Amino acid sequence: MFIKKLKLTNFRNYKYQEIEFNKNKNVIYGLNGQGKTNIIEAIYYFQSGKSYRCFKEKEIINFDESWTKIEAEFEKKNSPGSAMIFVSDKKSIRLNGVLIDRLSELVGEYSMVIFTPDYLNLIKDGPGIRRHFIDSFISQIKPVYFKNLINYYRVLKQRNNILKKKNSSFLSTLDIWDNQLSTIGSEICKMRSSAIEKINSTVNLINNDNKITENIKLYYIPSIKGNFEDKENFLNQLISSRERDMEKGITMTGPHRDDFEIFMNDINIKKYGSQGQMRTCVLKLKLSECEIIKEKTGEEPILLLDDILSELDEERRKFFLTQIRKRQIIITCTDKENYFDDDCSFFKVENGRVIKE
Repeated sequence: MFIKKLKLTNFRNYKYQEIEFNKNKNVIYGLNGQGKTNIIEAIYYFQSGKSYRCFKEKEIINFDESWTKIEAEFEKKNSPGSAMIFVSDKKSIRLNGVLIDRLSELVGEYSMVIFTPDYLNLIKDGPGIRRHFIDSFISQIKPVYFKNLINYYRVLKQRNNILKKKNSSFLSTLDIWDNQLSTIGSEICKMRSSAIEKINSTVNLINNDNKITENIKLYYIPSIKGNFEDKENFLNQLISSRERDMEKGITMTGPHRDDFEIFMNDINIKKYGSQGQMRTCVLKLKLSECEIIKEKTGEEPILLLDDILSELDEERRKFFLTQIRKRQIIITCTDKENYFDDDCSFFKVENGRVIKE
C-alpha cells in the first residue's frame, strides 16, 4: 500500500499544505525546526489515530487556531481510499467519508512502520518503550489486540482507583475487576508471546550476505508468574497480591508491567552489547516488523523514517537502505543526499512550506 496525497490544515506549523507523494521513495529535507517531522507525525496519525510525539492532542493544532484537519488518500490492494482526522475539543475520524465510532476501527486499516532516533534506545531504555514496540506491531496485524489493550487499561484504571481510595464499600467490587483483568490480560500475554516467537523466526533471515553472523533472540518476560496464558493463574495472583497492591496504590502484576530481553549470540546485549550491536539489532527488529506485516496483511507497509539515517554509520546505513527499497519510503533529513539512485521524489521544507522539486 502507499499514500498518494496528504492535506494539512492548521496542523502544527502548517496553515494549509498539500503534498503528493511518489509511490516509491520520498526524501523530505530542510533545516531543523522547519516542519519535516510534522509531516511524518501527520501520516502516522492514520496508523494509530494519535500522535507518537505528544500526550496532549491539542498540541498538534496550529497556535493561532482552535482546530486541525488531516486528510489523506491511500491506495491498498489496487483500491483507492481516503481518510480524514479532525481534532478540536473532540476528535472525529472518517474512512472513505464514513464517520467511525471507535479508534479501533482505524487501527490496522493502514499499515505503517515508523523509525525515529528514539527507537535506537529500544534496548537501553526502560520496558515501556519495548511494550510500545510490541503493542504497536501486534495491533497492525491483529486489530482485536488493540481492542483488548483498550479494555485492559480501562479495567486497570478502575482497579487502581479502588486501590488508592481504600474504601471498604468499593473494595468489595475488586472481584469483578480482577475477573475482567485476568480474562483480558491472559489473552494479551498469549498474543505477545506468539508475536515474539514470530519475530524470532523472522529477524535472523534479514542479513546482508545471506549468512547468519549475528543470531538475535527475544525472550518474553511476563510479570505473571507461571503460566501467563492461564486466566485462573493470573486471577489467583491478583487476589493474593491485593494487600501489597493497596499499600502501593497500584496493580503490581499484569501485562502493563511486562518486558522482553534481547540476546545476540547468546549474550544479553543490554548488559554486554556494544553500541553498534544494539543499533544493528534494532534495525533488524524494525525490518522484521515490515516483513511480518507484509506476510500477515498481504500489503507492504509504508516505512516512515524520521531523521534516522543520520544516526547510522555508513555500513549500517547502506545495509538498511538495501533492505527497504521494495516499499514506499518517506524519509526526513537535514541535507539533500542521494539516498536512492532511481524513482525518488525530493521535497524541500522551509518555514512550514513544502516545495516539490
